[in-house]
Amino acid sequence: MLRGVQTATFVNYVTTIAKLIPIIIFIIATLFAFKWHTFTFDFTGLKIDGAPSLFEQVRQTMLITVWVFIGVEGAVVCSGRAKSKRDVGRATILGLLVCLFLYVAVTLLSMGVISTPELAKLPNPSAAKILETLFGKAGAFIIGAGLIISVSGAYLSWTLLATETPFTAARLGLFPKCFSETNKNGTPVFSLWLTSCAIQLCLIMMFLIGGGYDDLLTIASEMILVPYLLVAAYLLKLSRTELVSARVRFIASLATIYGIWLLYASGLHHLLLAALLYLPGIAFYMHTKREAGKPGFHGPNKFLLVGVILAAIYGVYLLAEGITL
Repeated sequence: MLRGVQTATFVNYVTTIAKLIPIIIFIIATLFAFKWHTFTFDFTGLKIDGAPSLFEQVRQTMLITVWVFIGVEGAVVCSGRAKSKRDVGRATILGLLVCLFLYVAVTLLSMGVISTPELAKLPNPSAAKILETLFGKAGAFIIGAGLIISVSGAYLSWTLLATETPFTAARLGLFPKCFSETNKNGTPVFSLWLTSCAIQLCLIMMFLIGGGYDDLLTIASEMILVPYLLVAAYLLKLSRTELVSARVRFIASLATIYGIWLLYASGLHHLLLAALLYLPGIAFYMHTKREAGKPGFHGPNKFLLVGVILAAIYGVYLLAEGITL
């Protein structure tokens, strides 16, 4: 029986090691099977019939790029439970570098085993098909087992991350107080129940409407783009009003520009649909303000509320009409 966040973290640690083994096997196998002429053949993918331009290919992969790196901020979200604040920064940078190495290695080495046009036709998980060409059915089994472990571990880790976010916000007075309640094991009970129910509801809804992995990927990535941009923009604002180094100003400016680019690359219709999913947050905001004895939306904030509602309505219209902007 799981006893609190610490036990769940240990389980996640074990699953992380277990799912890294198939990835390392894949990298070593493809490294030995790598062929330079295969790697350079149609490297840009422009020889494929109907292939978009190189710029358009980059734009279309932006959401996937965001998706694969979502979670690197997990150490910051759980920083309140860390023994040393310095470890939080180290864990974030180390996690980013490890993920970057694994994704780049798997992607580029795959292109040296199977040509780009052939890779484009492979069904998911494509890594299983690639390893199957090298090891036979055993290769596909290795990737399949790693995928099952990875999904199980990701489900647990993301439940922890999603649970910790409203818990921390409640402790800071930004979420209703009930989210800060914990049991004897230090687990935020109400936050965990709400998170688990929300996850199950989303999965059931995607199943009923016939949505797949790509749909969930798009929705999750789009939902986090706005917070990423707001965090970068706020850092940029602070860098212009506080005494900080030029390096911080440069990073804040670069992050803000990149955030704007990501919103453009994802498409306006996705941003409008994200506004629809943000609407339930208004209820939590109003309840939190009421607990603090403060007014909710007032002054210019009322126009912001109206803007979000109108954007959500327009997003529903685009979804119903099947229009892509």
